Amino acid sequence: RNIKRIMKECIHCNYPNPEGWFYCKSCGKKANESVFTTNMYMRTAIGKRTDIEFSSQSMDKSIDSAIKSRQKSNNNFWQKKNKDYLKKKSLRYG
Repeated sequence: RNIKRIMKECIHCNYPNPEGWFYCKSCGKKANESVFTTNMYMRTAIGKRTDIEFSSQSMDKSIDSAIKSRQKSNNNFWQKKNKDYLKKKSLRYG
């Protein structure tokens, strides 16, 4: 089995941590690397897997990022459609 062992010192300030405290008693930061991921998934009613990723990004920034990504994707889609249409039109009417 590949199990991470608790570090004997804080990963940030090297303060001794023989009891294995989650947060360092000296600097207050997490004393060890995360053992578990913050990514989760759930199954919908129809059995499809839906991944959920937690992050420190605010909901507003996440929504803005998703909107920009969709707008860029839509613009690329319609530019390609328009280019294909003009190409077919020029081949048809010479």
